[in-house]
Amino acid sequence: MQVNVFVSKASEGEEPALLILPYGPAAAIPPHLQGLEWRHLAITSPEDKLIGADTGEIEVSIAEHGYALVKPTG
Repeated sequence: MQVNVFVSKASEGEEPALLILPYGPAAAIPPHLQGLEWRHLAITSPEDKLIGADTGEIEVSIAEHGYALVKPTG
């Protein structure tokens, strides 16, 4: 499986988030996240360690919701 990775523009006092969408023409930013400014970062696989989230969680979220949202931890 390949995925598109988008990064949000950081707001004051907030860290950027990663939006993971399936790769392909049907992928779309969910309506409730369209108010944020997103920049395409990469096409990769859910296993990519740079995403910083569990591969299984990403795949389940994409299957259930059509996207996965990864926020920085720490």
